[in-house]
Amino acid sequence: MRTRTLMARIERAEQAAKVKARFPIECICFPENEKPSFTFPVLEEMAIRVLCPLHGVRVQKSYQVYVSEWLRKKLPDLLWTHHSEQFRRAWFASFPETLWPAVEERTDDGHTLLRLKDGSTIVTS
Repeated sequence: MRTRTLMARIERAEQAAKVKARFPIECICFPENEKPSFTFPVLEEMAIRVLCPLHGVRVQKSYQVYVSEWLRKKLPDLLWTHHSEQFRRAWFASFPETLWPAVEERTDDGHTLLRLKDGSTIVTS
């Protein structure tokens, strides 16, 4: 009985240590408890290509979930209110504040474009 209690206490202590762990300033990995979600598959591909200088791969390819337009408009604000400083550092490594958030535009042929702050565009679909 005491062994199980001791093991449970050790596990709780390890979990607490993970939560309080500081990331080195060079690390641009997403925290384990804050996985990123992307509004378009092309954005996920862009984030995957950015590697952490300390750890390498920082984003794993995942399944794509549809994100409605009204939520896509709110996401830049939620970045500041619902995520940690480490998450924001990782996010801005892929999507710099000088270019993002992008403005969503529709073309005549039904494609969606993301127009960045510098005027360049990315075709999403």
